[in-house]
Amino acid sequence: MKIRQPGRVVRASIVALTLISTAWAGEGRTLSVSQMEEYNRLTHILIAPCCWREPIAIHRSDVALQMLEGVRQFVAEGHSEEEIKAIYVARYGVRILADPPGAQGRWLYLIPVVLFCCAVFLAASRLRSLVSRVPASHPSAPPEMITRVRMETGND
Repeated sequence: MKIRQPGRVVRASIVALTLISTAWAGEGRTLSVSQMEEYNRLTHILIAPCCWREPIAIHRSDVALQMLEGVRQFVAEGHSEEEIKAIYVARYGVRILADPPGAQGRWLYLIPVVLFCCAVFLAASRLRSLVSRVPASHPSAPPEMITRVRMETGND
């Protein structure tokens, strides 16, 4: 049996696991399918503020678990994604978002490219300086020998 669209299977698995974990938490509210999709998107957009490395959907610190519960409550209450993101940005700053908007997001992509270009430039200039220091392997012939060879071959 071949799985033709593994992305759907992964999304369905995540939604199912989230539903199971929400139901297991003992909270009386269950989320609809559209609310679960919103919850899933938000938990992968928000970064855990304890280490700033992983989304709260993956991270398992106390702060991340509290944020998971908070996001679930906000979604259950009917808040939009933008409202929920705004709440967490107000608390923790733009750094809480995995993909910050505006110029700050562009800088996150631009800095590594600029650093890479600088490293390539420095490596090229270093290689050029090393190559220019290497003496020529075949020294040129003395001028007397060059004139003699020209006279003997008839090339003036």
